[in-house]
Amino acid sequence: MSSVSGPIRIGVVGAGQIARVQHIPTLQASRDFALVALADPVAKEAPEGAMLFPTMEAMLAGAELDAVALCTPPQIRYALARQALEAGLHVLLEKPPAQTVSEVRDLEEQAGRAGRTLFAAWHSMFSGAVEPARRILADTPPVAMQVVWKEDCEKWHPGVDWFWEPGGMGVFDPGVNALSIVVATLPEPIFVRTASFAVPETAQTPVRAELSFATASCAEGFSMSLDWDHRGDETWSIRWTLADGRTLLLERGGAALSLDGDPLLAEQDQEYARLYAHFATLIREGRSDAEVRPLQLATDAFSLARIEPTAPFRGRRFS
Repeated sequence: MSSVSGPIRIGVVGAGQIARVQHIPTLQASRDFALVALADPVAKEAPEGAMLFPTMEAMLAGAELDAVALCTPPQIRYALARQALEAGLHVLLEKPPAQTVSEVRDLEEQAGRAGRTLFAAWHSMFSGAVEPARRILADTPPVAMQVVWKEDCEKWHPGVDWFWEPGGMGVFDPGVNALSIVVATLPEPIFVRTASFAVPETAQTPVRAELSFATASCAEGFSMSLDWDHRGDETWSIRWTLADGRTLLLERGGAALSLDGDPLLAEQDQEYARLYAHFATLIREGRSDAEVRPLQLATDAFSLARIEPTAPFRGRRFS
């Protein structure tokens, strides 16, 4: 059990879009956490009531903390997480939790030796549709699945280039959200069988991807279509065909669920509130949650992919 009493003092590392839009507002509204500090080399001001530091090292030296939330690019997250664990802090890793599964496994071992919590925070697993979908699929397994995850990279991450470098994952940065829902809801393991990537000239990661999967029960009928150059409204949906012929449809990234057209759930975004409540529970119970299956599936896709070179992404060059 954790010795933390009262609100858990936490610092956020990285002040990018996900930190500004999700982590910081959620922490400010939380009863479990007190947002004490923000570390970012270019941020101009800290959230109300928090201190601003240029680096995590400076934050660790200048603030009294129990935990950190790492919202940096995944390419540098492992070293930061290890440093935080060595400083005796609990660590939340924004998705994807690291560049590789091996890094996450090592951090999990480090957390165990340090007696601290490591949380790989797959936020889409905390969407409202996940648990009811899991129960339905456990009762009536799917015989087919179509994942469609399409959005505009420039809308959500304008001008950001690290996604296109090795470890940045390209379209799998949003695509792992769908994969996290898939592994959280399916009643049996799923495996990548084929993958096709469209990789822009001078980029190292795909802007579009098509995948097929198999499970122990189904050799075909499970697919995924990802597009990060999509114009217009986002499509974040998973459609399962059940063994009895009914259709289970998850939409809006997990905020809506219907069965044969009948609505079962429709809610506003509450993923990060649930995510941080789970992090607080893990800390107070002295446990870790280092889920790696979504990252493993993405890694498997990279290892199996046929590459189709394409024109530079919207005319931009990355090297």
